[in-house]
Amino acid sequence: MKIYVEAKSKKQVNDMLASGQQVSGYNHSIYGGGGWYNISDLADGDVVAIFQKTINGNPVVKSWGCYVKDKNTLK
Repeated sequence: MKIYVEAKSKKQVNDMLASGQQVSGYNHSIYGGGGWYNISDLADGDVVAIFQKTINGNPVVKSWGCYVKDKNTLK
């Protein structure tokens, strides 16, 4: 799965996760499974796209990460 999280950077997302904050993102899949997901519900290795702005409603990705479930962090 791939979700899109609005944040300044992957570091910001990791800092939010480390402080215990709930981080959620949107799965834009047209093949089913689309919707909002909490990052802690992702499987190990799922992709997280980080964006700060959108164009015509579409996120403009500035960085990518893979979720590491046992460490609750992005790699």
